[in-house]
Amino acid sequence: MREPRSQTPSAEPSSDSSSEPNWDALFPWIEQALGARIVAQRRQVRESGGRPAWFVDLEIDGRPQKTYVRGTRDAAFAYTRTYTTEREARIVSELERAGIPVPGVLAFCPDPPAIVMNFVEGQDNFNEVDDPVRREAIARHFMELLVDVHALDSARFEKLRIERPATPEDYALSDLAVWERSYESATREPVPLITFTCDWLRRNAPSGIPETVLVQGDTGPGNFIFAGNRVAAITDWEMAHLGDPMDDLALIRSRDLYYDFGDLGERFGLYAELSGRTLDLQRIRYYTVKAMIIVPLALAPVIENLNPRSEHAEWIAQYVFYERTTPEALADAMGIALAPPDLPDAPESQIAPLYDILLENLRDEQTPHIEDPYLRARMGFSVRLAEHLRRVERYGGVYDGQELDDLGEILGRRPASTLEGRRALDRFIREHGEQHEEALVRHFHRRALRQESLMRGALGMAEGRALSPIDAVDESGERR
Repeated sequence: MREPRSQTPSAEPSSDSSSEPNWDALFPWIEQALGARIVAQRRQVRESGGRPAWFVDLEIDGRPQKTYVRGTRDAAFAYTRTYTTEREARIVSELERAGIPVPGVLAFCPDPPAIVMNFVEGQDNFNEVDDPVRREAIARHFMELLVDVHALDSARFEKLRIERPATPEDYALSDLAVWERSYESATREPVPLITFTCDWLRRNAPSGIPETVLVQGDTGPGNFIFAGNRVAAITDWEMAHLGDPMDDLALIRSRDLYYDFGDLGERFGLYAELSGRTLDLQRIRYYTVKAMIIVPLALAPVIENLNPRSEHAEWIAQYVFYERTTPEALADAMGIALAPPDLPDAPESQIAPLYDILLENLRDEQTPHIEDPYLRARMGFSVRLAEHLRRVERYGGVYDGQELDDLGEILGRRPASTLEGRRALDRFIREHGEQHEEALVRHFHRRALRQESLMRGALGMAEGRALSPIDAVDESGERR
């Protein structure tokens, strides 16, 4: 039995725990470090959130130089204390030396932490590729490059102080421990889904030591730049670690939720063919559970301390979306067939027209006149937040009642509030979770679908997406 977390709220986070670093100091540093003059700069705009980043055009000795500047996340993302931006810069530099196509590192700024990289021409939104022949060519090239990454000698990265797992449990759990430590240190309230899933991952860790490879850690579409029919560069190595190659295949399932990567059976079959590795489908299912729960682990502190200048609506959307895909991944790994809950309707209240006015003002009156792409995207987050609040106002009370009824069946008594119920459920999981796995997975799924319903119309790129199956291939990579 695990020790329960304290349910007395801890001290409030420091005033800068959810604020961005002082980016104003970054750009003079770039000019000084590279002997350059900044000609132009613009902040990157992403519908799906992401780290702060800028496209910065320089002039160095009279010659133009395009760069991409990748900053660190704000302090609310506590995992960045382990998976630091400086660590990522070291890994990317080593990958470049190994011949893997990555954006070259020009400089690393320690304060505020940021990597100055070569700009790579191309696109990064795989959803925008309409030509099926081109989609297949790009996807194939990415899988070829993933095989190349997994073929690199892991000793190259151990020299960079990237720790090699020592036991079978380490392969499965070392990366998870990073996320758990960050979550435990930065949240005040327990999240029962996280408690259950992390315990399940510990109980079901695969046995045997697999081949050790560099796992990218956030692998797949959206994290590579392509030009023509080829991948020009693989990006985003902040979560890279040494581990099991099946982990990266599971992470592709996570990226596929936002960027449709096609038939994952075919993708994994190609990987098996090119790498000569046998697919361990049960390991992939196991690591899929880990890939799903990483997002709530990372975002729980962010949700508790939402920064009004952050991508707030996107973080809420990702949190509730992965709250839904986590029990679905658990059910897939455990062989459980899930059923959707009844989502009753609720009448609109007297203030519903006020939300309509707010949304009309933000979306139709203000947004069309915002020329700055970054500020326009910021307004988009505000529109999504207003959509969410409109649904919470209408359905929140009804869904809370269903939640309390569900909790009453599990706990043997109906809690007085959802907060009390979540705390009691967390204690129940720590004491009895292993004996009630199926009932708990079903509960988490019902709860998640209710929470996702409250974000309907505001889920962004996750709207209507589902976890892709992988049972179309066998362990040799052949179609069933």
